[in-house]
Parts: sequence; structure tokens; C-alpha cells
Amino acid sequence: MNRRLRAAVLTAALTATTLAVVAQPAAAALDAGDFLKVSGSVLKNDSGTGATVNLRGTNLGGWLTQEDWMSPLGEFALDRTGWTATASAGSAALALDGDDTTRWTTNAPQNGTEWLRVDLGAVSRFNRVTVNHTAFAAGDYPRGLLVEVSTNGTTWSGVHTGAGSGTNTVTTATFTPVTARHVRVKQTGSAGDWWSVGEFNVFNDAASFNRTQWTVSASQGVDVPLMLDGDVTTRWKSGADQVPGMWVQLDLGARMTINNVTLDTAKNAASEGDYPRGHTVELSDNGSAWTQVAAGVGTVKATNISFPAARGRYVRVNQTGTGDKWWSIGELSVALNDDDYGLQLTLGQRFGAAGAQAIRDAHEDTWITEADLDNLAAMGLNFVRLPIGWTTLLNTDGSWKADPWSKIDWVVQELAERDMYTLLDLHTVPGGGCPWASCGRIGPNPNGFWGSATYQDWVQDIWEAIAARYEGEPAVAGYDLINEPLLDFNEDADDVNAKSAYYDRLYDAVRAIDPDHVILMGAFFGYSAITPPATHGWTNVAYELHPYDMPNATNWTAQNQLVTNHLNGLPGLLASPGVPVLFGEYSLYYYDDVWARWMAGINAQQQSWSSWTYKTRGTDADGQGYWGYYYNRPAPLPVINSDGSATFVTKLQRFATGTFTQNERLVATVAKYAGGLSTFSPVSISRTGWTATASSTGGSGTPQGGIDGNPATKWNTGADQVPGQWYRIDLGAVRTIAMVTVQTPAASAATDYPAGYRLEFSTDGSTWTTVGTGIGFGWKRPISVTPQSARYVRITQTGTSTYWWSVDEVTMYSSY
Repeated sequence: MNRRLRAAVLTAALTATTLAVVAQPAAAALDAGDFLKVSGSVLKNDSGTGATVNLRGTNLGGWLTQEDWMSPLGEFALDRTGWTATASAGSAALALDGDDTTRWTTNAPQNGTEWLRVDLGAVSRFNRVTVNHTAFAAGDYPRGLLVEVSTNGTTWSGVHTGAGSGTNTVTTATFTPVTARHVRVKQTGSAGDWWSVGEFNVFNDAASFNRTQWTVSASQGVDVPLMLDGDVTTRWKSGADQVPGMWVQLDLGARMTINNVTLDTAKNAASEGDYPRGHTVELSDNGSAWTQVAAGVGTVKATNISFPAARGRYVRVNQTGTGDKWWSIGELSVALNDDDYGLQLTLGQRFGAAGAQAIRDAHEDTWITEADLDNLAAMGLNFVRLPIGWTTLLNTDGSWKADPWSKIDWVVQELAERDMYTLLDLHTVPGGGCPWASCGRIGPNPNGFWGSATYQDWVQDIWEAIAARYEGEPAVAGYDLINEPLLDFNEDADDVNAKSAYYDRLYDAVRAIDPDHVILMGAFFGYSAITPPATHGWTNVAYELHPYDMPNATNWTAQNQLVTNHLNGLPGLLASPGVPVLFGEYSLYYYDDVWARWMAGINAQQQSWSSWTYKTRGTDADGQGYWGYYYNRPAPLPVINSDGSATFVTKLQRFATGTFTQNERLVATVAKYAGGLSTFSPVSISRTGWTATASSTGGSGTPQGGIDGNPATKWNTGADQVPGQWYRIDLGAVRTIAMVTVQTPAASAATDYPAGYRLEFSTDGSTWTTVGTGIGFGWKRPISVTPQSARYVRITQTGTSTYWWSVDEVTMYSSY
């Protein structure tokens, strides 16, 4: 179909339903003079003829598409259908009803004899148990907890002993995966409070998926065991052309809850084309009675099959198509994936389209509000990259939702009123555009999007609808077509050409409707991963990079080198291919100085940046304190396949930003550069006249060894880390301090940094002011502070570790 005709047909179809494509109301603060277009290697307003604009902002991650580590997507537990519960007293069934407002309770003070027992209905494999008292008295948690398991209900084995949690209302017991039918939790402590359990859940996390416990069989062919040998280059082969009735079957050794089956083969091998021309997936508890959970067609190289969470011991994949190729499988695997697509499938199955949307609305109405946009405006940022999941717009069957635009229209308008642009980022595509949950669907590489003509048509429809809706809207900075597109970890020329050809298809589809907005092309893993603009005749485009070095998160040197490499390489990219660059995602972890140098360097070259992300529920204990301007919300998560609708909504509504902790130092550092500041010039304070004392000193260390500028000397505690150890510096005179950097000796860089710290300043050595708290994070920890005067600096260790605390050098800066 002609692309322009296709757009016209789409517009007519949308108008015929509730999705009329209409001009949006003019934004109050951004107007036609603010419309951005590319001019050479920069963006300029006034449709490319005005002033240069470099976009400086963040991502609203976890809002219109969820990721389990960041937002309260929730988690999948074992399917509880048919479970029965008994207890030492009370109505045990209330611990399995999906309602946090009901409970099983002892109705008496805890005395160490209480128990709750659950029959799972069949021998199952699992590694975690949770009990909560979310909606009840703060003291109703178990003072001690013993978890026992049994295959027959008679002989019991203990798998966990510990204390209950009185802080986050959920007590979690994690243990080595076991196979059992019965679970018994015993309360072993004493308290005046009752023991209450709102909900009891059991989980088979990734640790439970041990392929050595699986066996595989097939209807025919040779080399059947090779499907489980961990080597995608070896394979089972049907030995005949594909016809209906062929099958492969897994025995997991115990009942498990799963929502995914993946069939994979070797890259660039003849077997890439040996995917099933059609398939169904069936589950069974006994290998005789089967329930179908999925049906579809395979895709080249890898077939990723997702379905609502379901349970079974046996998994069968039936080949239902006809083809002139054999059916081959290099690796066969199953999983229970906590990803956005799995969430949407299960919600739709459990609650229907309207019920699922109500739950989604509860999250979206809580996660981002006008107050959050005020926070961003107060930082001085001028744009937001808006990650949009494809399921924001479409139902999982590809049909359009009744009201897909409300949240997008709202945020575009609200940001415009705050003089901020919105970049529309299609963050997930159907089937998954990369193998990670960040692309909405965990899977193989390439994931399902790249082999599906249907999915690719859906995405073209999405972009034609977006272009029709926002054509001419100056508050929209541009269109980010696909987030992190990746066909293989080592993409070859064929991969790059195929990806770029699809980008060209989207480019043409958008340009047929909207000739003016900037289009962002994902150069994921570098410019070698996409063709130059001239190859396809692209104009008014920018390229997008996501500079992460996650394997070296705790290495300041690696993160600093990442920044150096990109800043040094940027002039070459601006010369050739000569288009603007957006650094659309990054985190530089706990390194305030590296963040500052990074933003200053990009600003100096008039390019654009947006950190990942505005907020994350993770904590310092997870190493996530610098992934968001707001963090630290360890509230109970929804259990996707157990919680009732009301409980689901109640849990989601606990994640308003007001319940999070602001990362004051990250916010201050980003705000410093949000206005375009392009210099990073730290001024160190001379160590002349400094003296140091400490709570203790061990080994060959001395207090002065931490401030003498000699890497061969050091101070250390001489004992394992415990709270209260301190290191104090007298600068000899009052100085202005803006940053303190604490380094660990190279020989012990991986171990001897503080587990936690409290940084205090004093002018007289007696009255102290806390200016920073946090965790140690690798061998070098720069701590920025609000510039203030002090003569004395004290660093107190606040955590616990089996290693000494050692200091190689402390450096201070009056400005940066």
C-alpha cells in the first residue's frame, strides 16, 4: 500500500472510532517560534533558523512502560489455584484470598507455637516464601520465622530460619531451590502482638530454573539432548520437512509457574530458517492431560513465545505449520519473566481489558503528577524524554485502545506550560526490540519484533498515528522511533542494513505525514550500528547514544574514562555524519564529579542529554541511589498473578514521589548544568597544614597517611568495619568546601571502601553539621555538598563489613 494512502486510511479509521486525530490545543509557553529543527550539527528553534538549543533533561522512566527494577511492575508467584491452607488457629484460607485487607491471624499474643501450613497441590520447585501484614497493626509481624518443606506432609525439612520484618510489612524467606508439595511457616518468637498474615506467596525465581533437572524428548529426529546442552550451535533436528504433529517436550521435574518458552538457533547458520511455521504450547501436571496456553508462528533464528503465567510440570511445543525445511532447535528454555508484556498479558487474562486498564491507570496517576513536573522545572531542565510502551497505545492483540492519548497529551501540555519540550520515545515495540526487560519483553537476540511482519506493521501504524496527532506541535521536540534497537550483541553488516532499512520505512511513513519534526535514530552500541543519514537520504535527523558501562559500576576510573571517550569522540561525530547527538540515557553512578564533567562537556559542544531516570523505587542497598533523582521506596510490590484488583491498586498507590527520598546531591549537580553551564574546573584545597586523627589505626597505617598525597601510604581501621569508626581532618583554617573525595588504596580497592558514611563539617571541632550520608561505592567516592565553610571534616563509617576501612587519600575542593 502506498505510504501516504496508508496514512489516510489510518486517519479515517481512527476518526471512525474514538481515536479522532485532531490538532492539539496550543501550548501556553512554547509556541511556533520554539519549533526545533536540525541546522547542521545542532538543533535550532524557529524551525531551524533561530537560536541553538541543546536539550537538557531526564527520562520519565517506569511510567508509560514498566521495568521491574525501577517501577512497581510487580512480580509473579506460583499459581495458587487449588491450594489449601491450615493453621494452628483461625481462618487460614484468608492468607490465600488475594485481599490484603483480610488476614489469617493468631488472635493471641505470639508465644512461639503458631504455624501456617499450605498444600501446593503437587510437588513444586521454589526458592522463596513471603508473608505480609500490610494492612494491619505494625507489630503483627513474626518475631522469628522457621520455614519447613515436605513432599508428603509428614517428614519436614527446615530451609530458612530468621527474624520477621517489622519495617516494610513483608517478611521474605529466600533459600536454595527445593522441590516439595507442602510448606509450613512457624512463628518462633514471643511478643504481645498477634501474628497476622494478609497474603502468603511462594516463588520460583530465576534460581529455580535449573536446566540440569530437566529432561527433553521429541516426536522424532536426532540429537534430542542437544536442546539442553547450553550451546546454541548444536541442535536437535526433526530429520524431515515440517508438518503438523511434530513436537518437543520438557519435563521440568516438578511443577513450576512459567510465562515464556524460547526456541533458539545459531546466528548465520542454515538452521536460522528452521523455525516452526506454526506452533502451540501446552502445559500438563501429569504428561497426559494438556492445556494450551499459546499459539502462533515462529520467527527467523529465535522464536520467543509469551503467555499469561500458567503452571505445569510438562511443557510441550507442537509444530502446527507446513514448510520445506526441517524443524531445528539449538536451545529450548522456559522462564517466568517479570516484564511489561508479561504483566499486560496476565492482567488482561485475570481482569479483562477494562479491569487491566484500571490497574494501569492507578499506576500512571500515581507515578507521575503535576508535582513531579514542577520538580523538573525547578531544576531548570528544558526537556523530558518520554518513554512510551506500545501497550500504552495498543491492546496486546494489536487493536487500538479506546483512549490511548490522554497521558501523552497531558504531559506534553503540562511540560510546555513549564517551557519544557517532550521527546516522544517509543520505548517498547511488540515482540521486543532488544533482549532485555527495558524493551518491554525479555527474550533472545534478535527478539520477536525483528522477525515479525505483523509487529513491524503495528509499529508503522503507531508512528503514523503519532505523526498525524502531533504534526506542527512545537512542544514536541521530536520522534525517537525505537529505543535501543538490537538484532545481535555482535551485529554484522546484514543486521545493520536490515535495522536501517526498517528505520527508513518508519522515516518515510512519518515524513509522509509530518515533514518537520526531528526524527531520532538509535545508534545503539555506536554509530557502526546504523547507516549514515545519506545512505537513505534522511534529513532533519539526530542520532542517539546510550553510554553505559554497567559491568564497571563501582570503578570510578572506568566511568570517568567512559565520559572521556565520548567527549573526545564527539567532535568527530559532529563532523561526520554531521548531525546532532542526543545522549538519551546514561547513569554515572555515585560519582558527582564525573556527572559534572559529563554535562559540562556536552553543553560545551551544544549537544543534548537526558539521564536515566527521574525516579526509581530502588535503594542504596541495591546500588540504585543514583539511578533517579528520587529513590528509596521499598514498599510491597503487587503479586501479578495472586493479588486481587483492589489490592493491586492499593499497592501501586503507595509509590507517589512524596514517599521517595530525594537524591539532593544528584539533583543539585544536574541543576547546576541544566542551564547550559559548560565548564568543570574543580579547585582543590591545599593540604598544607592539615592534620588527621582517627577512632583507631591498624597495621602499617597512620592517620596522616590518608592526607599526605602519597599513594604508598594509608590509614586503616585495623579491624572489620562497624558503625562508629571515624576519620577526622583539621584543615588548619576555615575553608570553603564544595566537594570531598575519599579514595581507597589500590591494593584493597575492591573491598576496603566504607560500607556507609556520614560526612560532617565543623568550624570549631565541637559542634558538627551533617552535610552528607550514603554508601561507599567502589574505591573512589566523590561527595559534593552545598558549598560551606568549615575547618574540621569528619567521616564516620556507618555500615558493617568483614573488611577493614582504609583511606589512601582525602581530597577537598572549594568549587567545581
